[in-house]
Amino acid sequence: MTGIILLTYGRIGYELLEAAGHIMNQSVGQIKVISVNDDPDTADKLPGQIEEAIRQLKSVGQCLILTDLRGCTHFNIARQFVEPSRVSLVSGLNLPMLLRLLYHRDENLVTLSHFAEEGGVMGISTTSDTPTTEGRFL
Repeated sequence: MTGIILLTYGRIGYELLEAAGHIMNQSVGQIKVISVNDDPDTADKLPGQIEEAIRQLKSVGQCLILTDLRGCTHFNIARQFVEPSRVSLVSGLNLPMLLRLLYHRDENLVTLSHFAEEGGVMGISTTSDTPTTEGRFL
């Protein structure tokens, strides 16, 4: 199983984890959530928080860090912890990405990182058609 760290602005990580547990109808373990807020010391505190979360998940052998936004401070700090075959980083966290990961947690880190990206992209769509009277889209 792969340990997962949700590294997000505000309560986004907590809310996504709660929604995923509700959809899956079970609690999900081996996931740490780190919230980034308006604290001016965030950049100083964050490396220690990430390191501690990785240490706590070390027993599972590999760890995937998911961030909500690429290029932001917490993404850039998390990049320092990437280690091939041990710690991977994926940005653009959304609920479909998280669900896909939770259903495939036994995969290796490379495959799981690919599933994360694929699940996140597949979960985005534009619906501009109007439904038919049967409730289906044309």
